[in-house]
Amino acid sequence: MIGQIFLVGLAIRDNDFHEIEEKPNTPSHFLMTPPPSKPEKKSLEPRAEILSKGALIADEVKIIEVSLKDADPFSNVEIILEKPVKITTMNRAEKFLRIQVEPSLSDLPPTKKIELEGLFNKFSFYRGRKYAEILFYGKGPLGEPIFSTLENGFSRISIPFRKKDIVFPLSCEEIIEDGLRLYRDRVATKAGWCDVFILRANPSLSSLNIFPVLANEGICQKEVLSSLGRRYQALAGVNGAYFTSRGDPIGTLIINRRLISSPIYNRSVFGLSCEKQPIFGNPNFSGSLSCGIFKIEIDGVNQPRGGNQLMIYTPEFARSTLTTVDGIELVVVRNRVIRIERYNALIPPDGIVVSAGSEKAATLAKVRLGDLISLDYHVSEPWDRIQHAVCGGPRLIWEGRIDINGHVEHFDNSIRFGRHPRTALAQTFNGDLLFLVADGRTKRSSGMQLTELAEYLKNLGARFAINMDGGGSSSIFVRGKILNHPSDGKERPISNAILISKN
Repeated sequence: MIGQIFLVGLAIRDNDFHEIEEKPNTPSHFLMTPPPSKPEKKSLEPRAEILSKGALIADEVKIIEVSLKDADPFSNVEIILEKPVKITTMNRAEKFLRIQVEPSLSDLPPTKKIELEGLFNKFSFYRGRKYAEILFYGKGPLGEPIFSTLENGFSRISIPFRKKDIVFPLSCEEIIEDGLRLYRDRVATKAGWCDVFILRANPSLSSLNIFPVLANEGICQKEVLSSLGRRYQALAGVNGAYFTSRGDPIGTLIINRRLISSPIYNRSVFGLSCEKQPIFGNPNFSGSLSCGIFKIEIDGVNQPRGGNQLMIYTPEFARSTLTTVDGIELVVVRNRVIRIERYNALIPPDGIVVSAGSEKAATLAKVRLGDLISLDYHVSEPWDRIQHAVCGGPRLIWEGRIDINGHVEHFDNSIRFGRHPRTALAQTFNGDLLFLVADGRTKRSSGMQLTELAEYLKNLGARFAINMDGGGSSSIFVRGKILNHPSDGKERPISNAILISKN
């Protein structure tokens, strides 16, 4: 094992498994802007041949249960079916969803149909001889539908929804894409006015993809945000995690379920699950190396090696470990030691390097060429099952309350109490993600202290929020260009970024 993180489970999205079928005379995109409060019947009419109530269909699948689960920020409609079915998303927009289920389904219980009609602007359930169609038009945005198979063989359809829209307090918006909006604000601080730029994204939309990227596809690299955005054809993006002078990300970085950089100081992290659900928290790291009768604790992955530490370096890091102090470095391919160096060992493209200093190096010196070693390392739950994660810090808001923990996360006084350009990530009680950049260190824009930043985000409706790398790194990219005025007078090359693209 070389530290790859994989999600194992039964839950899948429709476009992860089912082939999306385009029916004749059906547009591939339907109602990509919110429909009127009284949608025209023609726009919402199903293609299924409607059967009379109680009509029997030879191969219909029985609906076992329909339940409603209240949660924050999303509630859920869950439909349990007696056996696996084929589910196709026919149309999808921010407040609109139409799915097709094959084979057809049994009748929906009348009481549940009435209950669902009360929760949505429009809810329709149609039965045809070959398939059924279910239509939701929400009072608030709908989350990404999740189709899964339960251990007992039943199928589950889960539709996250918000019972109402929570009005975002900033009204002057620019629509970048369905579910992605840009806001500009000018905020009064104790030191003067501050220019603020905010991206508000609906993470549940399948049409949007939110993901972290590395500069020049490597760890010890740096690249300006505009270059990263254009290379990935992104709609928008902001700078991401802190980094060292040579470009190493500081703290947790997970990209496509692979651990690129391990947690440090239990610092705050933003992540996205495989179902595109945001998560904020403080993951831990643990691991060990075993060889024969001895076992050594692993201190981290792709982080600078300190004194009595053991680090794992993967091919994403660099061509070599870049260590300059003597120690022991084991070059490992398929769990077998193929070379032993003292420092700056080359990292094989199909393997890793185990690098240790001080007392741990003395223990590691017992390993010989050709020995088999066993590596077991991971981040704590639920971060071991996450799709993407980016470290920031300190925490700003937790469950709607200002909770700045800079001392606990080992940040220096300049970050904790200084006035700087800032970048922050937040999730509102409405479920949206906010990507904020505040300009600073100029005559026009003062920058913000963390207390001011937290208070501002709270007023925007933030439920969770964390600070990210700031200062000259703070930058925001939209439609091919940088919108803010970086304090260096030009873009600063950065180690990593968080981008938003169109699927």
